[in-house]
Amino acid sequence: MATTKKKAAERPYTLDEMAQIGNILSAAKMPADVAKALSTPRLHIDGLDEAPRVGKAESSERTWELALPPSAQLGRAGRTGERLSRAEKVAGPGHTEAMRPHWSEQTFQPFAASESFRHQPMYRRNGVQLEPYYGVFGSDDRAVYYPSTYPWRCIGRIFTWTNWAGGGGGWNWWGSGVLVGPRHVLTAGHVCPWGSASWAMKFVPSYWNGAPVAGAGAVSFASDYRGWNTNETVAGNDYAILRLYDPIGSWLGWMGTKTYDSSWNGGNYWTLAGYPAAIAGGERPSDQSSIPVLDTDGADDNSIEMEHHGDATGGDSGGPFFGFWSDGPYTVGVTSGGERISGTPFGWWDEDNNIEAAGGGMVDLVRWGLTNWP
Repeated sequence: MATTKKKAAERPYTLDEMAQIGNILSAAKMPADVAKALSTPRLHIDGLDEAPRVGKAESSERTWELALPPSAQLGRAGRTGERLSRAEKVAGPGHTEAMRPHWSEQTFQPFAASESFRHQPMYRRNGVQLEPYYGVFGSDDRAVYYPSTYPWRCIGRIFTWTNWAGGGGGWNWWGSGVLVGPRHVLTAGHVCPWGSASWAMKFVPSYWNGAPVAGAGAVSFASDYRGWNTNETVAGNDYAILRLYDPIGSWLGWMGTKTYDSSWNGGNYWTLAGYPAAIAGGERPSDQSSIPVLDTDGADDNSIEMEHHGDATGGDSGGPFFGFWSDGPYTVGVTSGGERISGTPFGWWDEDNNIEAAGGGMVDLVRWGLTNWP
């Protein structure tokens, strides 16, 4: 009986190919309502048990003072954070679409610029414990970039609180994430405050020195987050989807997501981006491009662990591992952690790797969010 040869999955562009294509220019002027939304700061005050007092500030005609009660918190508390059963996934293709607004220019390379809490350990499928990161392979090849164009401005910094109602003060930790829908952010599962009864998560796309480059209005707190029910341990499932209160993705655009294909192993297609503390203190984003995936480890639950030697350290957690296709940028993995095997009894085949959480399970989770969270 004749066998049908599987068609190879279309690979993303290489760095040389992107250099020859050139930037994709904007095709329209930004709508007035989008420009206003991005330029308007929004102040949310949570926990008001009594009315605030409003008045003019002393010796100022343009400054108003808002005196808040002690219970007040600046921001918005989250509502729900839950694990999903795989039976709840929404059927669909092995990808979700990217969206570049007509008023946004796309650059394949970003503009170059100058530069707590202990989570429960996670493990590879082979039982090796992951560190927060193995870290840097040789010299650090990450570079600071200025996040002003699509899709670079869709990547942002996430701040997480675990004791919001208790007046716990500042955030407990930070990570990275990327817009994958109108109000949907993809990040690592371990960036979320699992088990907290009173939490908050703030997403700031295009974060740069404390504020978003895209405009003061390009900030939103998360109302909800979800991840698959995997006992919080396996790196291949270390992804979560956030729902934002504000639809900032519809103003800035978002990346698509794609199921990784092993035929892409060894190709220098991939870029890793995020907000590591080791680069500019996490106050500016950094990226590394032309990273090959060395190997993959899959499972029956449709998740994949991708091994690579791209540089990643604390703060990169949740950042996108992505490439460019003819129809836009697609995230194929979420930065999760690293494994250190060198110095073990395994001898000459010792290998240290950084790990991306990937696979159809990631795409299914994003599709669930797009379907269930308008």
